[in-house]
Amino acid sequence: MRHQTHTLVQAVVLAMLILLSLLFSASVLADEDAPYPSFIASYNAKANGLGIGTVQVSLTRVGDNEYLYEQKSVTRGIAALFGTDKSTESSRWRYRDNAIQVIEYQSRRKKGDDDDNSHLVFDWETRRVKNIGAGEHWDIALPEGAIDRLVMQLAMLFDLRKGDTVFKYRIPRQGRIKNYDFELVGDEPVELDSGTYHTVKAERTNDDRDKSWVWSAPDLDYFPVRFLKQKKSGIKIELVLKKLEFTGPAADNGGTSSR
Repeated sequence: MRHQTHTLVQAVVLAMLILLSLLFSASVLADEDAPYPSFIASYNAKANGLGIGTVQVSLTRVGDNEYLYEQKSVTRGIAALFGTDKSTESSRWRYRDNAIQVIEYQSRRKKGDDDDNSHLVFDWETRRVKNIGAGEHWDIALPEGAIDRLVMQLAMLFDLRKGDTVFKYRIPRQGRIKNYDFELVGDEPVELDSGTYHTVKAERTNDDRDKSWVWSAPDLDYFPVRFLKQKKSGIKIELVLKKLEFTGPAADNGGTSSR
C-alpha cells in the first residue's frame, strides 16, 4: 500500500512540475521598452483538492534585450512525506520582431528523468536546436517561431494582449518538435485571496489523453491566475495565484507592487 501511495505521489508531483510548462505563466521586465514589467509570482499547488506544494515564477532583464524567465517548484504536505522534491526551469530569450526568440532552456530535477534535466541550445543562424543535457543528446531542425516549453507561458500572455483567440506553439522536446494548441473557450470569474477577477479561459485542443485549462485576468494585464490539468487517470492538478509582485520601474507607482 505504501508503495502504491508513493507511486501516486510521484505521478502527482511530476504532473505539478510539468503543468506550468504545458500551460503558461507570465513574465516581466524592468525597463520601459521591455515587453512586460519584471515580476515575482507564487502559486499554491493542489492535487484533487489537497495542498502538495508551491510554484514560483519570475522574470528579470539580464542584458540588452535579453531576459530570464524562471520557475521553481517545491513539494509539501502529503507529497513531502516521501521527501522534498525541488525542480527548476529557466528560459533565456530575447524579444525580436514582436516575438520571443529563445536562446537557451534548462531544466533540473534531482529525482526526474532525462526530460526533466534537459539543456537546450537554440541556434538561429543555423536553424538548429540541440539538447546537451542529461540522457541522449540530439540535434534537430529549428522551425521558425519555435520556443521552449516554459516560455510558452509568456508567449500566450503576449498573444492574449494582442487580441488572439487561437494559439499554436511548436516546442522542441525529446528529440522532436511537439505542437501545443489552445483556444479561448469563454469568460469566468476566479476568486483569489485578493479578490474576484474576471478572466478569459483557454483550453488545450490537441491532447487526446489529458485536459488542460488556464484562466488569465485582463485586469492584471492577462496574467494567469489559475491552471488546471485533468489527467486521464482522474488526478486533477491545480495551481492558483497566491501573490503577484511587480519588481521593476514599470510597476505601479514607479516601484514594487503586490496584488
